Amino acid sequence: MDPAVRGSAQAVTDPDLVEYLLVVVPEFGSLASLTPALASLVASSAIRILDLVCVARSATDGRLTVLEFDDVESISALRHVDGYAGGLLSSHDIERASLALEVGLSAILLLVEDRWAEGLSAAAKQAGGRVVGGDRIARSRVEVAFAAMARRDQVGHHDAGVGE
Repeated sequence: MDPAVRGSAQAVTDPDLVEYLLVVVPEFGSLASLTPALASLVASSAIRILDLVCVARSATDGRLTVLEFDDVESISALRHVDGYAGGLLSSHDIERASLALEVGLSAILLLVEDRWAEGLSAAAKQAGGRVVGGDRIARSRVEVAFAAMARRDQVGHHDAGVGE
């Protein structure tokens, strides 16, 4: 994307709401199916995309390939998404986030502002606090917690949660 068209990194309304997401797909061409969902999230003001790169881990030697947003035709529909700043993810950020990328797969690495949480953040600040973090919980742990909840509902006990 032309830097003159990009937004300003300073336009981030709440730095407490910035996170990265790594969305894994089989190959770069598969990223095209993500563009409508991402464009919809931006249009609805749920998120603001601050930076975006595409990464792939080689099936032959495990090396990481990093491509800039403009170099991947399958996501060209995102070129006109409002609010994109770019240039915020460092090489170190990309390497670290990509550690979760398995050999032979590709991904889109996004740096986003979670605009859906602006009201919560504002309320926390008004109360003298702030949003300080979050974390993704492993799918396997979520599945175990839901299974435990289903069992608990059947027998009327409370025995396990996602974070236990």
